[in-house]
Amino acid sequence: MEQKHLFFSIIIPAHNEEKYIANTLKNISNLDYPFERFEVFIIENGSNDKTYEIAKSFDAINIKTLKSEFKGVSRAKNFGIKQVENTSDWIIFLDADTIIEPSFLSDLNAYLNKNKDKNFTIGTTSIKPLENKGWYAMAWMKFYDVGHKLTKTSFAIQIMKASLKDRVKFNEELHLAEDLQLIKDCLKYGKFFYLDTDTVFTSVRRFENYGWFGLFLKWNIDALLWRFRNSKHDYPVIR
Repeated sequence: MEQKHLFFSIIIPAHNEEKYIANTLKNISNLDYPFERFEVFIIENGSNDKTYEIAKSFDAINIKTLKSEFKGVSRAKNFGIKQVENTSDWIIFLDADTIIEPSFLSDLNAYLNKNKDKNFTIGTTSIKPLENKGWYAMAWMKFYDVGHKLTKTSFAIQIMKASLKDRVKFNEELHLAEDLQLIKDCLKYGKFFYLDTDTVFTSVRRFENYGWFGLFLKWNIDALLWRFRNSKHDYPVIR
């Protein structure tokens, strides 16, 4: 029996990402998936570098670069949601410094088709380090993978059931842990999934700046602040 090709909408918020956005979009342009079954929206918001110009050079029939009127990652993601086709099955929120390899959508499609009766509404994937392939970085990323799977959390990539796009949005008052709030809201309608894959890689610039253990502590403290205080402060930008 031939497998159904689900329709995926990929939303990439991009603020001052001129060093990474070309690599991200080059990989998306090479996805081994029917181009008519996925769309990509790069939402540039408030950059003062060449992010928009670089992203715009990758525009195609199913890839569009748009400017968001308002700054903020949550606002950019919500602006992207508004662009999504009503025929879309799943929305993928992808960080601008995160790449997906050619087989990613095909692998995700196979996984979601296989588990179509499990009422998944939100999920994430395992992630490998983009620049640093040493054992220490690999071990830490594996540690994060286990944590995300067990705690139903994520970073760099979230995958949401598109049928929720009119009911679930990112909280635009939050500049911290907005993905945790989205996951929590999506879980009101169904289950969390975790896809183990070798096709998703993200920059480790933040880890190397803060230190791997230091960032682990920071994220956990910030997550607690979010849960108990609805924290609204910004992360320092690292480029």
